[in-house]
Amino acid sequence: MKKSTLIFGLMAVATLGFSQATMMVTAPPFNNATTQVRAPNGTATSAYMRGAAIVQASELTGIAASTTLTSFGYTTTVGADAAVTGTIVVYLQNTGDATYNKGTNWGTITGGMTTVYTGTITLPTTATTIDLPLTTPFVYTGGAMYVAYDFYSAGPYATVPVTYAANNGMAASCVSGSSGTAAPTTLSSTAFRPCFRFGFANPLTNDMSVESISSLGNIPNNIFTNHAVTAVVRNNSNTTLTNVGVGLNVTGVNTFTNAQFIPSIGAGNTATVTFAPYTLTSIGTNTISVGVLPDQNNANNQQNFNQTISCNTWGFGQNPMTYTGSVGFNTGEGMILSRFNVPTAQTVVGANLAVSTNTANAGNPLYAALVDNSGNILATSNTITIMPAMYGTWQSFTFTPGVAITGSTDYHIGLVQTANTALGYFPMGTYPVSSVPATLYSTRTLTASALTPLTTNLGIMGIEANFAGACITGINNVEKVEGNVSVYPNPASTYVNVKLQSQSGDATVAVYNAIGQMVIEPSVISTENSKINVSSLPKGVYIVKVVNGTETSNTKIVIER
Repeated sequence: MKKSTLIFGLMAVATLGFSQATMMVTAPPFNNATTQVRAPNGTATSAYMRGAAIVQASELTGIAASTTLTSFGYTTTVGADAAVTGTIVVYLQNTGDATYNKGTNWGTITGGMTTVYTGTITLPTTATTIDLPLTTPFVYTGGAMYVAYDFYSAGPYATVPVTYAANNGMAASCVSGSSGTAAPTTLSSTAFRPCFRFGFANPLTNDMSVESISSLGNIPNNIFTNHAVTAVVRNNSNTTLTNVGVGLNVTGVNTFTNAQFIPSIGAGNTATVTFAPYTLTSIGTNTISVGVLPDQNNANNQQNFNQTISCNTWGFGQNPMTYTGSVGFNTGEGMILSRFNVPTAQTVVGANLAVSTNTANAGNPLYAALVDNSGNILATSNTITIMPAMYGTWQSFTFTPGVAITGSTDYHIGLVQTANTALGYFPMGTYPVSSVPATLYSTRTLTASALTPLTTNLGIMGIEANFAGACITGINNVEKVEGNVSVYPNPASTYVNVKLQSQSGDATVAVYNAIGQMVIEPSVISTENSKINVSSLPKGVYIVKVVNGTETSNTKIVIER
């Protein structure tokens, strides 16, 4: 896969699009992969293009069995440098197959398939959607579907190809081939499937969905004392809905509920709901839930968001969260930056960056940078060399000395990638979302100060800022559980001390992560102070489990860097 600026890898997000009369389902879901060679790209070397793919039943749950499909299309993430018109034939087939099983010979691929569209297609110059009204409507019977397409253009051609939204989560799920001289008869297998769009009449009269939650994922409680959540909801119905209730429920170390009402929302429209702020009283983790009332499609009525309240770390992304995507400049260089704004003057002392699992990262240098809103570099950090053991982990970087910033002012912090012309790499870890807040991310070259807004949705970047200062609320430096176990300091960075006030039998201590996996094996302790080395653990929330004879205690701790 290729992209002119940033190139990105594996992620996953399903997309549903709606209008008043027509419902659109994107399948396979966009997982922030892209392709320029598995769908018509508009260049002379791909004047002829053929492809076929399977769409799994699990990817088509947004379409009810017996639905009549009325349109088919694609989503582009980058347009060509010139609009290109050609002809395309589209084929569909219902199937019980779970994997692609049509082979690579075009002469047999279309056997048993229904021709649903024959006509022109114009390849765009922008990121947009292409929807073709089917010349023959197609009844989806449930299960999986095969899709095939046969494209030809006599020109004039583009020199910059169209880039399509794709999904690369299923091996050997697509075949394709292209040529500048003749339609290919033998296609090659790939994991990269274009994200197809299937349109059909909207049957729903009452369907609201929660599209996204906007919240800080890591909040430093020495800066913020309260926090307001916003959410985007959509009316997926074929009619206007009135007096729509949207609820917020925060559980965890902080608890809060709030409800807001939308007086009226038109069919196909979205609304941004801002909830009342809640007070950040304790350090630890919260689960933020936003929901709407039960309706005709309850599968999209609620979304959750993970949040950590820490001492001095700011981050937009959910915490905890697994950063499965890979973003970078390929063989080039540049900065990937996240905007942040804090209400009072602070000192920025470093950054945390999520390193992706892209195997080409190994051996490449990585460091962090802090810039002002004009793109001027205020600080750069220490440099690390990426090692395989760092894949999928957070790495901490330090600004020496720390940088004083003013309150209520936009700054940008993030990753610096240097060029590797021999082997491109993608070091920024990301996770998928349906939309990214405008102006949150930008890029910068290493030689010019201008910031370029990143308008393409590449997911949420693993970028955090660390500030000077100590905790002012929440867990104390010594926490006692059941009156018999002391665990300190809390938060911790390198070691945690565990001490029993009294011992009633054999005693052991072990450490578990937030999802219940043991990360430090049990060891024997006594009434003497026992020191547990936690320096190898990523920052986050953990449980220290102490078994003391017949008694068990679980103490929540926060590990920060």
